[in-house]
Amino acid sequence: MFTSDPTIVNARCGDAKSGLLHLRMSTAPTIRRLRAAAKLLLGLAIVAYLVYQAQSHQRFEEIVHNPKNWGMLVTSLACVVGAVLLGFVRWYLLVRAVDLPFTPGDAFRLGSLGFALNFVGPGGVGGDLFKGVALAREHKNRKSEAVATVVADRIIGLLSLLVITSSAILVTGMIWNAELPPSVRGLAMLVLALLAALLIVGGLFMAPGRISESTARLLNGVPGVGKVVGNLFVSCRVMSRRPKRLLPAIVLGIAMHLLLVFSFYTVSVGLPLTHPPLGEQFCIVPLAETAGAIPLTPGGLGTTEAALAGLYAAVGSDANSGAIVALGQRLVMLTAGIAAICYYLTQRKSIDAAINEAEEMV
Repeated sequence: MFTSDPTIVNARCGDAKSGLLHLRMSTAPTIRRLRAAAKLLLGLAIVAYLVYQAQSHQRFEEIVHNPKNWGMLVTSLACVVGAVLLGFVRWYLLVRAVDLPFTPGDAFRLGSLGFALNFVGPGGVGGDLFKGVALAREHKNRKSEAVATVVADRIIGLLSLLVITSSAILVTGMIWNAELPPSVRGLAMLVLALLAALLIVGGLFMAPGRISESTARLLNGVPGVGKVVGNLFVSCRVMSRRPKRLLPAIVLGIAMHLLLVFSFYTVSVGLPLTHPPLGEQFCIVPLAETAGAIPLTPGGLGTTEAALAGLYAAVGSDANSGAIVALGQRLVMLTAGIAAICYYLTQRKSIDAAINEAEEMV
């Protein structure tokens, strides 16, 4: 029955809007989990394909059953543990750069939980998102600064990786080497372009007052997310003006990735297979890590392995050996994360609220 009464019409429209909003809120967690599951399945499918390819290798059984150099494999584990600990210290320096009350113990506590969540995180919640939410919950009056420290930590991590990769590309002349496949040279050029773009963005943070203030006003004007992005920009700009904290954080980031590259190399030496020399690995491993940083699958699962297999083949080594080395290094990373996972399980009840809030933010 139709009616022209505006009160009734508005009430019905309100009910319809409320129902639609309720439907969206009730389906959002399911959609998030389906997306996360799809990304995870994609990564696992790539890994399964690479394992299948590796099993067809004529030396696969020999690699599995022959003696391993356990000393080098333990060295790889030590490199991973060292890189993870340096990451905790790097984040601590960035938090202190915005004058938030924070201790090395806090960095280790939240960093360990975040590291564990990269392996066992529910839905789309990763370690970085959890760290930002957990720190913001502990400093409710300064949430923007808390979240900005995690954003800056990721940016510095990416910058450090791109610096190492670009240096290796330029030293080896990879982009001019016609013997390399076009895809490899294209990836190398992409890395150089990403580094240039990141340096330009960094220049905006370090720019004099008027330029950075104009950038902040521009970001604040972005519909929907402008205020949040603008506040993050201001907080990151504060960190950029604290060189005593920022420069050591960048150095730690470079040291972290050097340790991770060496962990890949020690896995390749620890397993009975052919591998490129250390010099070449300092070029191809960061490229594989850069490919793994593209958020196609959780933690670069599958993409890092596929990239390293292709890069091994590009430098004249066996592609299957590259995939096996990447899988071995991932197992080393998981071994390093076991202690963090155990700690996460003991703290699960106390961090549920932060995890739920992080899920709502995804």
